[in-house]
Amino acid sequence: MRKKIISIVLAIWVLMIVISVVLLFLPRTIHLDGVGVKYRLGGEDNREPEQTVHINMDGKRYLTTSGDYIFRGTIDIEGEPFPVPEDQKNLEIRFHEGHGLMEYFIFENGQTGIFLYGTLFVDRAFTQLTIAISEENSNGEQNSKRWSSEDGLMLSMPATNRSEAIQLSNELMETYLGDYILK
Repeated sequence: MRKKIISIVLAIWVLMIVISVVLLFLPRTIHLDGVGVKYRLGGEDNREPEQTVHINMDGKRYLTTSGDYIFRGTIDIEGEPFPVPEDQKNLEIRFHEGHGLMEYFIFENGQTGIFLYGTLFVDRAFTQLTIAISEENSNGEQNSKRWSSEDGLMLSMPATNRSEAIQLSNELMETYLGDYILK
């Protein structure tokens, strides 16, 4: 009788572990819709006026066996004219340590291209985000983009002003930036 009880308890325990693992790896629906702030880093003389933008992120989040995430879906940012055909706006972003490249693969006229918007940083629950927006290099190199922690362009959500946006960026980018603090 005692062996039978132990066997039943062990079977229930194993079943619970299997169910937990399966649930952990099931895709999670992501729907993030709200207002963020687009702003430029740097001192007073370098700053552009901050801009309030609407952001909509829809898709699925998948957990990998390494503990990283993959996001498959779309990210729409008000006022951002992505040079990407409508039918190719789906993203697959592989996150490592909370960040991944927001890049679009474009197939047109037998040619393949990549449009890099920037590096996307998210919290584990996908409720907050910040993007280090890549900009064209001023050195004349074609298709060369960059971002700088000194004067780079940023977008953070949720935020209503530059101060909130910078605080959120510093929190989400902490591992990436090390001891550096964005200003």
